[in-house]
Amino acid sequence: MADAAPSNEKSAIGERAQRVSKHVTSRFFDDTSTGLDRFGSLLALTIASVVALSLIDVHAIDDSLARGLMSVVLSTTTGFTLVLGFRAAGVAKRGRRVAEVVVALAFVTSVIALVAEQMGRATTDAWRADSPTPLWVAIAMIAPVAVIHRLIEHRTVTIKTLAGAIAAYLLIAIAYCYVYLYVDAVTDHQFFAQDRPIGSWEFMYFSLVTITTLGYGDLSPDGAFGGLLATSEAVLGQVYLVTFVAMVVGLLIQQRDPE
Repeated sequence: MADAAPSNEKSAIGERAQRVSKHVTSRFFDDTSTGLDRFGSLLALTIASVVALSLIDVHAIDDSLARGLMSVVLSTTTGFTLVLGFRAAGVAKRGRRVAEVVVALAFVTSVIALVAEQMGRATTDAWRADSPTPLWVAIAMIAPVAVIHRLIEHRTVTIKTLAGAIAAYLLIAIAYCYVYLYVDAVTDHQFFAQDRPIGSWEFMYFSLVTITTLGYGDLSPDGAFGGLLATSEAVLGQVYLVTFVAMVVGLLIQQRDPE
C-alpha cells in the first residue's frame, strides 16, 4: 500500500501536466490554420536569410544612410521568414496577428531610428539603425520555439518534418546572431575579443560555427556574458540535434514496424 500512494501521486501529477499542456496547445496553436506545415517554403526562406546575413557586411558600408537601409532590408527579410515560421508552426490566429504586429513595429522602429540618425537626433544604442532593435531580437527568439512545438506534434516522418527540423535549427542560429549583434550594440566594448573591426556577417558566421560546435578559434566572445551566450548556443544546438535525431529515428521505427 505504501508503494501505491507515490505511484498514484505521480499519475495525478502526470495527468495535470498533460491537461496544462493541452490547454496551452489549444490556446496558442491551431491545427487547422492556413499555412500549417509549410516547412519547405520556410526552409527556403530561412536559408536565404542565413546566406544574406552571412554575405552582406552592413558594417563595411561607409554611407550611414545606405548602411541603415541595408540593415532594415536584412531585418525585414528575416521578419518575413519569422512570420512564415509562425504560420507553418500552426500558431493560432491571435498569436499570428501579434507576431505580425510585432514585426511591423520592429520595421517601423528601425525606420524611425534611421530617420532620427539622418536628422542628427541622438538615439540610444538599443535602437540604432544599423543593428537589430529589441523587437527583432524578441521575435527571432520566439519563432524557433513555435516551429519546434509543431514538429513535436508530428507522428510520422515526412519531407516536411525534415525540412522543419532543419529550418528550426537554422532559426536558432539566426536568433543567436541577432542577440550577439544586439549585445555588441548596447555594450561599451565590442562583442568579440579580437582587436580589429568586425563585420556584421561575422556574427552569423560565429553563430553557425558555435551551434555546430566547430570552434575554429578565429573569433571568441569578450567577457563572461558573451561566453555564457556562446556556450548556451552550443549546448542548445547539441541538445536539439540529439533530441530530434532520436525523435525522427523513433518515428521511423514505428512507421516500419507499427506493432
